[in-house]
Parts: sequence; structure tokens; C-alpha cells
Amino acid sequence: MKKILAVVLLTLTASLLLTGCSSKFHGTWKSVAIEEDGKKYTTDDDDYGDMVKDFMTIEIESGGEGTIKASGESKDMEWEADGDTITMTVDGDDQDAELDDDELVLDVDGVKVYLEKDE
Repeated sequence: MKKILAVVLLTLTASLLLTGCSSKFHGTWKSVAIEEDGKKYTTDDDDYGDMVKDFMTIEIESGGEGTIKASGESKDMEWEADGDTITMTVDGDDQDAELDDDELVLDVDGVKVYLEKDE
């Protein structure tokens, strides 16, 4: 009986730890900067600020699902987290993003997109 209880407690603890790790990704992330060819554009940029704000939104829900909205198009996605890396899958294609301090950073064909969690 003690062995069964120990296994149940170990399983519960492991699942709580895994949920806690991935929960840092849960929420809505909005683009705050775009970097291309060594030039970084931010939401404060006079010429491109509005474009940066509207460029990308990622909604990461619990249960491994979410939505990516980019350039006016919305797609459902699935995701998995491993440490500070999240892998998002849209239409069978994987895209990794790294959590760097308070920003989620992804590289899309050489263009870096920086997103911050919308509080």
C-alpha cells in the first residue's frame, strides 16, 4: 500500500512540475519588436510602430492548444514546452520560440519577432 501511495504522489508531483513549467507560456503574447537585416523596429518607432503592434499575436492556452494571428490571418496551433523553449505546430509545420527574460523570441525565415505577454 505504501508503494502505491508513493507512486501516486510521485506521479502527481511530476505532473504538477510539468504543468508549472509550461504555465509560464500561458496567455496572450503580442509583438513588440521585429528585427530584420540587423535593423530592429519597435512599437515606439514613428514609421513602423503600428505595423509592429499589429504584426503578431500568439494565444497560448492550457492543454497544448492556441492561436497565432499574423498579418491579419489567424491559425489554430498545438504546442509543447521544454524548459524555456516552446514548439508551436501550425498546419504540420513546427516553429520554435525561446523565452528570453520576459520576451518570447521566434525566428521566422531570418526575421526575429519579439513578443511580450499581455497582462
